[in-house]
Amino acid sequence: MSAASRRSSGGRRWIPLLALAPLLVLLAADAVMLMLAARSDPGLVADAPRRLGMARLAPTAELRLDLVLAPAPGGQALHLRLRDAAGAPVAAVAAEARLERATHAGADRPLPVRPGEDGGWTATIALPDAGAWQVTARARDAEGRSALAVMRLAP
Repeated sequence: MSAASRRSSGGRRWIPLLALAPLLVLLAADAVMLMLAARSDPGLVADAPRRLGMARLAPTAELRLDLVLAPAPGGQALHLRLRDAAGAPVAAVAAEARLERATHAGADRPLPVRPGEDGGWTATIALPDAGAWQVTARARDAEGRSALAVMRLAP
């Protein structure tokens, strides 16, 4: 075998590597993207699936919480009213509400609620920015029974 034939056959060994190199680069990029996706979760936050699941639960047989939105100076007035299974009003001794955004947990904020007339509670809502928001409210009566309600606010 001559030196020229050895040089020519050895020079062709790199041709299959040219075909494999782009595939190896693509696999390496996929591995990097997979690691980045596993380390960061910019989508739904951990608590959002629980909140969404709670919003779909049927109301309890004992109590339900009605939420009514009405125009008010400086935004919207949210009226919370606790009712029993027959629909009769029940006085709530405590209530809390949160303005939430499922995709931006950092934008969630508590809503200050104040006692209203006839055992109901009221909060004023001013949306910080455009987008889909929801209000999650909870109220408790004197016997310790509570009810949860979620209202989606469309832009």
